Amino acid sequence: MPFLNNLTVFEPQIESDTLLSMPIAEAELVFQGYPTNKQLEIISATRDPRKREELYYFVPDCTELIQLSSTEDMLQILSTSLGTGYASILIPCLSSDQFEEMMDIVVWKDGKLDEKSLDIWLFELSLCDDEDLSQFLYRIDIGILASMLRGRFEINSDFLALMIESGTIDPSSKEIQFKDERSKHILDAVWAADENLFTRLLYEVFGLDKEELTSELSTSLERAKEERDQRVEERDRQMG
Repeated sequence: MPFLNNLTVFEPQIESDTLLSMPIAEAELVFQGYPTNKQLEIISATRDPRKREELYYFVPDCTELIQLSSTEDMLQILSTSLGTGYASILIPCLSSDQFEEMMDIVVWKDGKLDEKSLDIWLFELSLCDDEDLSQFLYRIDIGILASMLRGRFEINSDFLALMIESGTIDPSSKEIQFKDERSKHILDAVWAADENLFTRLLYEVFGLDKEELTSELSTSLERAKEERDQRVEERDRQMG
């Protein structure tokens, strides 16, 4: 049974320290005995992101707890393992809105696209299963994806537009030459998750009108930034 009773004062930080010092099986039993709101209080009171992550694993399915947690708290946890592949364990538990809010925070730096950060997040996403990957990729503006991948692979064909329009090309096609393994891994994942999104991405990466490519990309990125700024402003307004 949980340590909480009618005669004791509930101290989330103390409960957290106690749980994390117990044998795992015993800690799971105790933690699962708390109502959800108390579980969240214990998690929120645990400021070390790695220790906070441990608490989520004390329940059989942590999806509900994660989606009820603040985006900032979850971003702190995920940031400790980004680039290692381990963040992909928790990413599928996020709600679509949480993920979109995270992208608004991490892929923009001083008003400019942070391609390094986006690249790391796409690597983690590529390790998720196809259904989860498809769900989250659609929350990233296609122009942002194209900007990050442009120049990292080539399609050697005199009929590039025709191949893209007809959907006869995929990441395994001999015409595609990748300049790094990360870009290949990402395109493989996009293709596996959603063939239509893959085709749209190629349209954006190469552009059917080369002369308009630069201006179209700039417009797409500007639109994505404006939409992001509007979402952030709306969240700030709702939070008062």
